[in-house]
Amino acid sequence: MTTPGQLVFAFDEVEIAALTWGEPGDPVALLVHGFPDSARTWDVVGPALAARGYHVVAPFTRGYAPTSLAADDDYSIGSLVADIVRVHHAVGADARAVLVGHDWGGAIASATASAHPELFRRAVLIAIPPLSAIKALFSPRHTATLARQLPRSWYMSVVSTPRSELLGRRLVSTLWRRWSPGADLDRYQGYGAAALHDRARLRAAFNYYRAVWNPLYRKNSGHTRTQRLAFRDPRIPTLLLQGATDTCGLEATGAHALDHLPPGSRRIVVPAAGHFTHLEQPDAVIGHIVDYLAEGAPREIP
Repeated sequence: MTTPGQLVFAFDEVEIAALTWGEPGDPVALLVHGFPDSARTWDVVGPALAARGYHVVAPFTRGYAPTSLAADDDYSIGSLVADIVRVHHAVGADARAVLVGHDWGGAIASATASAHPELFRRAVLIAIPPLSAIKALFSPRHTATLARQLPRSWYMSVVSTPRSELLGRRLVSTLWRRWSPGADLDRYQGYGAAALHDRARLRAAFNYYRAVWNPLYRKNSGHTRTQRLAFRDPRIPTLLLQGATDTCGLEATGAHALDHLPPGSRRIVVPAAGHFTHLEQPDAVIGHIVDYLAEGAPREIP
């Protein structure tokens, strides 16, 4: 396994740590982890993309150690997108950059592709459809799908309850076990536990969910525009990868995703994979990502 490099970015509200693979100056691939995971989730995908000519940067998102807690206590989607934009600028990325996100990282990637399409050439969402497609589940057209999905999303209500971080570690352990049944992910679960190693870290991760529903958790008014755009359709070509046996976000919840994605987008259901699709079927996922990112790529890198 390739040992990653490390970077630290000091911004006004947060100090972001990131893992890196590949050579600075190559087109940037920003990889964004989800909940309750960490940037170490990319330790197979990251080197594979670096071997294909990308400078891979995988930040620990705000609140996940070794990244700091947010000084403004803002964990809204607007703040999370702003962090990705800051990292993009900090590493000298340009419009050749690509964005890959899993779970909450997919939500961040979807929102970034809506609010800042000028920054990235293509996006890949793993396990979560674009946020606009999730929003559409609450329309009459998708009542049956929503009825199937809601029981799988029970944990969102739990983590959105104030002070639920007191029970957080047991909940997190349960989610790893249920979301990818039969998969041996103990090592990655350990990395995730280290990133959320105390009550303050768990509270930060849970506040991602709380800020979606409750405006009291959106502390920074400077992110109002991004917050407004986050749940609109992404504006760059996007690949959606879903595990066929995912017990968190059912495969059916993404069936209408292409209705909310621009031309050139694709949706692929990966067999024999649960919620952590990229960990359970890494070769298949890497193949799909590499093939998709190769489409429309610049023939020459200036």
